[in-house]
Amino acid sequence: MELLAPAGSPEHLRAALDAGADAVYLGGKLFSARRFAGNFSNEELKEAVREAHLHGACVYVTLNTLIGDVEMKDLRDYLSFLDTIKLDGLLVQDLGVAALARRLAPSIPLHASTQMTISNLDGALFMKSLGFQRVVLSRELSLPEIKNIVEKSGVEIEVFVHGALCVCYSGQCLMSSFMGGRSGNRGACAQPCRMPYHLVDEKGQALNHRGNYILSLKDMLGMERISDFLSAGVSSLKVEGRMKSVEYVYNTVSAYRRAIDEAERGRKTDTAPLVNILKEEFNRGYASSYLDDHIGSHMMTALAPGNHGVDAGKAESVKGSFFSFRSGGDFSRAVGVSYETNHQTMAFVPVKDVRREGEGRFSVRFTERPRDGGQVYFVVEGEKHSTAMKDVKGKIPLSLSFKAVPGEPLVLTAWDQEDHKVSLSSDYIAEKANSRVTAEEDIEKQLGRLGNTWFTLKEAFIRNKGCMVPKSLLNHMRQEAVEQLSVLREKDHERDIPKQGKVTFSPLISAPLPEEKPHAVLRTVSLDQVEEGLALGVSHFIFGGETYDHSSVRVEEYKKALSLVKEKGGIMIFALPRVVREKNREKEDRMLTRLAALSPDAMMAEYPGVLKVWQEEGWTIPLLAGTSFNLFNGEAVKEIEGFGMKGAMVSEEATMPQIRDMVKMASIPLSALVYGRTEMMVSEYCVINSVMGEKDKNHCPQYCRKGSYFLEDGKGGRFPVKTDEWCHMHILNSHVLDMAPYLNELKRTGLTGFVLDMRAEKDQAPVISEYMDILGGVRQAPSPSSQKEKEVTRGHFFRGVL
Repeated sequence: MELLAPAGSPEHLRAALDAGADAVYLGGKLFSARRFAGNFSNEELKEAVREAHLHGACVYVTLNTLIGDVEMKDLRDYLSFLDTIKLDGLLVQDLGVAALARRLAPSIPLHASTQMTISNLDGALFMKSLGFQRVVLSRELSLPEIKNIVEKSGVEIEVFVHGALCVCYSGQCLMSSFMGGRSGNRGACAQPCRMPYHLVDEKGQALNHRGNYILSLKDMLGMERISDFLSAGVSSLKVEGRMKSVEYVYNTVSAYRRAIDEAERGRKTDTAPLVNILKEEFNRGYASSYLDDHIGSHMMTALAPGNHGVDAGKAESVKGSFFSFRSGGDFSRAVGVSYETNHQTMAFVPVKDVRREGEGRFSVRFTERPRDGGQVYFVVEGEKHSTAMKDVKGKIPLSLSFKAVPGEPLVLTAWDQEDHKVSLSSDYIAEKANSRVTAEEDIEKQLGRLGNTWFTLKEAFIRNKGCMVPKSLLNHMRQEAVEQLSVLREKDHERDIPKQGKVTFSPLISAPLPEEKPHAVLRTVSLDQVEEGLALGVSHFIFGGETYDHSSVRVEEYKKALSLVKEKGGIMIFALPRVVREKNREKEDRMLTRLAALSPDAMMAEYPGVLKVWQEEGWTIPLLAGTSFNLFNGEAVKEIEGFGMKGAMVSEEATMPQIRDMVKMASIPLSALVYGRTEMMVSEYCVINSVMGEKDKNHCPQYCRKGSYFLEDGKGGRFPVKTDEWCHMHILNSHVLDMAPYLNELKRTGLTGFVLDMRAEKDQAPVISEYMDILGGVRQAPSPSSQKEKEVTRGHFFRGVL
């Protein structure tokens, strides 16, 4: 089982290799999902591959962001370069990037990023059919789900084992981009989930009981589940942290290296000391809750989203401006203590205000009163880790044999523990020394000068029959032997790099939808809204998928909605859920079968696995791509056309010029959301249950059915919080998207469908009438007013994203 480490810079790479990583993932200066890490220039990438392959480690380059059409030339050049440097894998999110990589970098195996939201077996099988060698699963899956996907997919499965958790399903978060223009899908996430919020009811009453950082999850800790991952057949365990320090990488990888080695030998490891090392480096709290499908308030780091420190003790008596606590922990490297306050926050006190009272007792001068019995932590300054080659511990043991015989060339043989071997003979012919014979220990010392290489001398066999051997020759022969052995090791590793998988997915076969003029599309889950829309002249509908009231849309409702629309000669598209976990896959597949039997005009997919179901069932109902496919460029649109999809909604992060470029490259109709509350997040975690419930989601009293709830940020913005039939939390935008004043400009981009999402709206008639009239030329688009601009959002149609 591979241990995969983050490398945000060449120094991080060396730390990961030194700590025993089997593989590293890293990004170039362009197109990386950690845009603000140091990352690697092209020359540094070449050297990184050489250095890792010498060490027997794999290098996976991250190209896991959405790419715009204006960036395609740079992307093509970059892919062509990457194809020359013997990479072990390329991690991608964008379907257009994957298509280009197959053409321009055919030697590099493709890995499906967690940003692709692969949360079930159908998704893994679909990625395999596209030639992907490996799939990185969504972090929300439990161990039984992971095991089932491993056993039945026949593709390498990679899972996260340690580090920061996104509260939203990766690849489905728009919160950062809509709140601040920095897109998580573009590697520039501003981490709005780490900001404070209040959960409020419809009256604005704050309900927080456990702190304000109610979207901030603890980090994942899979240390104690290594044997479970092994038995599940997982191929790779991934440590998150390309933005973390060199020390974090070294300490974390070292700890997991030991745990994996022990598990593979069938031994149990005392993980407590290893976890303590990890906490010294960074600790906002740890949880493995997703692995156990045990989701609730215990996952939150509600008092503060940053580093707490190492567990030290509990706050005890308060006297004046001091409180005391007892601890048996190591205070020698502490720079202070942090503690839980009476106001449900965390406070920090520097070491100068902490007094050691003896017998493990400490007193702390405070400004904020501690919570009685609240946790106290030592904030520790970790030991610095040097990445200088002379200080590296994880070097390759090297054996040497040297022979000097008068009248013969000098002979140096070098070999490692993996049976790589080189032998060199000098042009210089050895002569018997007239006066000073070079001592064998001096020869060994000179040959052992390997400090600036990845090798260390394990043993040396020296034979000198009375010769004087120049140091310069020994240096030259040592350097040449190391270089040749390094090349042997690199080539040996590169022979085992798998070939890029073949595409076996056959395009879906269905008739295209009728060509239409630009038209409004009403999205709803309500039969009443369908009837109202028909009365107002709407001809195109998207019905079903996820509701926002914790209930499901029944098959009878789909049937009735279809009947109503067909009676008026309209077009009915059935929507599918945005995320389907493996544990719900069979239930959803049964629902798909029942919906397909109704023969709607089309169905709209939101997760990739649907395409695999379509292919296996041989259905001819046209399939459309929803916004969850994140179509951000023309190459991605062409790719889904190649799948046989008959239409698509563009990414909600695309600008008008980007949409225009996509339409030019498309031969299928494209649509965009122009009205409604954008889904900012979809999450397995539920903030309503976490704040109000007493237990986890499995014991939820379903407060979401009893009222309306909102997240309120520091500026007073209120984001509606909804739950669907799968108990997923959906956070909606605080402002309604309304593009009515700019409909004519949007029409000029070539879009065909203009989607009005009314699932979270009640008074729909005026809005529908306005959009229908503007699209039909009956009335002028309204002029945008300064007041209106404060009440609504224009999304990313104008401003775009970083």
